Amino acid sequence: MRLTDEDIATAGELALGLLDKAEAAQARARLADDPNFASEHAKWSDRMVAMEPLEEEAPSPAVWSRIDAAITSQPRQDNTGTRLRIWQGLTAASFAVALVLATMLWRQPETQPVPAQPQILVAAIGAEGGRESVAANYNPQTGALQIIPISLDTGTLYPELWIIPEDGVARSLGMIDPSKPAVHSIPQAMRPHLHKGALFAITPEPEGGAPGGKATGPVIAKGAIDTI
Repeated sequence: MRLTDEDIATAGELALGLLDKAEAAQARARLADDPNFASEHAKWSDRMVAMEPLEEEAPSPAVWSRIDAAITSQPRQDNTGTRLRIWQGLTAASFAVALVLATMLWRQPETQPVPAQPQILVAAIGAEGGRESVAANYNPQTGALQIIPISLDTGTLYPELWIIPEDGVARSLGMIDPSKPAVHSIPQAMRPHLHKGALFAITPEPEGGAPGGKATGPVIAKGAIDTI
């Protein structure tokens, strides 16, 4: 029986250790009875083994200064009363989460011949404490950007997503829904700015977005775009 996207996600989450105790026990029991599920789990386990030698490397101070300068062109309003300390690097685990989600979105049925797949761009957009807040994957050929909120809280304000390419100018990609995944169509004129090395950032803003396209809230999460 062919695995569903939910089955694939469960196998990946089991390999990554993202399931709670009850879910993990149920998934492990399935390994003995479902060869396809066991095979999918083994694939993700192999990927995780391949990633183990990776060491965390924090971006240079110049990168964070560039983000801060791009986003803070106006005085900030802090909706929590204390400014969040920005997470300073992608972990291998958070990148793996983005990899799982990207694979789910772009996966094609293995029994059907398909053309060469485009290179997918991914980002783990992180918050304080090293926990990934949002996973993102982007298809440059179609302009489809999938946003998957994992843990994102902006209080009474609303999260707005920004892209910061090499010119250091923050450009709004619009508001995102913190409660569920969604696919956004990136306008043609904006697509050249979404590439490897460009930076995503999220700020809390009033309903409808930052006035005049200038961020007013603090950066609560950010992450660099990479390839898979």
